[in-house]
Amino acid sequence: MHKISRCINFVMMFYVLGIVDQVHNDSVQVELSDIEGTVITDDLPLWIFPCEIEEGDMFYFVKLDGVLELRCGKPPE
Repeated sequence: MHKISRCINFVMMFYVLGIVDQVHNDSVQVELSDIEGTVITDDLPLWIFPCEIEEGDMFYFVKLDGVLELRCGKPPE
């Protein structure tokens, strides 16, 4: 299984909110946090982001109709 698949499976189960920590060429170091405030650091490929990103940008994952989507910005309240 590819690293991105493992990360997405993990995100689907536990993590929903992310912050861009560093952008390196084709990869992005991110901090993912769960509802309990636990934070993990991981690397994601740049191509999965549907927007231009830079350090400090927020993003989140949402599952709609069985499809996991990464969205840029703060999640709606």
